[in-house]
Amino acid sequence: MEKINFKGVEAVLFDFEGTLVDFQWDLKGAVQEVLQRLNALGFPVDRLQGKKYSILKNQAMAIASEIGQSPEQVKEEIDSIYDRFDADALLRWSLRPQAKEFLSSLKTSDIRTGLVSNVGEKAIEEGIKKLGLSSLFNILVSRNDVRHLKPNGEGIRLALKSLNIAKEKALFVGDSIDDIQAAKEAGLRVIIILGGENPRPDLLSGRPDFLIDDYGELITNLKEDRR
Repeated sequence: MEKINFKGVEAVLFDFEGTLVDFQWDLKGAVQEVLQRLNALGFPVDRLQGKKYSILKNQAMAIASEIGQSPEQVKEEIDSIYDRFDADALLRWSLRPQAKEFLSSLKTSDIRTGLVSNVGEKAIEEGIKKLGLSSLFNILVSRNDVRHLKPNGEGIRLALKSLNIAKEKALFVGDSIDDIQAAKEAGLRVIIILGGENPRPDLLSGRPDFLIDDYGELITNLKEDRR
């Protein structure tokens, strides 16, 4: 893959879980609990079996309309479950090496930053405060700010609109297939850092623009491009 070039870049958007912090979310447990709740509400859960947590929420909201239930009520039911799994992950999150240094380097370079995460607002705000990142973001977009989670590009488009930055002048940093798909849908080049939600072979199948092992690579490239 080609070298990451920061010349002309005005904003860098980030995923959170698995990207800036280590991956701690109990994906399997959350999906099982949501399916149990939807079954109790009369949903045809056979249509939702095998779906990952992000797709599960999006599709459950679509099915709600089909069976005469309120998509917004279903969204609230699922969000309340996901909120508890957010809180559980928050207890264990720790920063990935040099993540804070890279964010600080972006700020020093007058490159704006944003967070676009499937994690809920409460846990995101508590997490970045706990980790000393609050002053390093210009915009936060959480699960509560969008109707559709990543892999939908809605959150990324919302962040760019809020920052008033063209997609051609922004990069997205993530760790998952969902991040790749969301960034590509929104028209951004995507940098994937290994060691998060998805293994390397799956990530390569998504064809990210850049694949890195750690933030040290980004810090080096940014310094070289800003000389």
